[in-house]
Amino acid sequence: MLTWVDMMSRPKAETVLASRLERLPNADPTCCVPEYAERSRAVVQSSRFRSALHRAQALADERRLTALALLRRAPELCACEIQAALGVTHATVSHHMGVLTEAGWVRAERRGKWMYYRLDPKATMEIP
Repeated sequence: MLTWVDMMSRPKAETVLASRLERLPNADPTCCVPEYAERSRAVVQSSRFRSALHRAQALADERRLTALALLRRAPELCACEIQAALGVTHATVSHHMGVLTEAGWVRAERRGKWMYYRLDPKATMEIP
């Protein structure tokens, strides 16, 4: 579960922005600081933002992005094919594909003792 963490204390951030705005001609330094801080919190706390962040974080690993690129070139791959291509253990493939499945990038289907993966048709972001 993602939670909002305020990395900067509001008073310090507001003071810095206010001092910058004071240098602008005819600018009221109190005009927009609270408004933009509130907008930022609203954006970060929205479900669409959390979903997009979760999907982006799933791509933040070279092996997962490579697996997606392989799936873009082949309609479906077995876990053993991904394992051979990435040069990692079965457990590592299982972990990475689980992350991609949970994030909505791929679909998984078990056939007997084998697991097969394909791109989720709803995955709209460009995959290399």
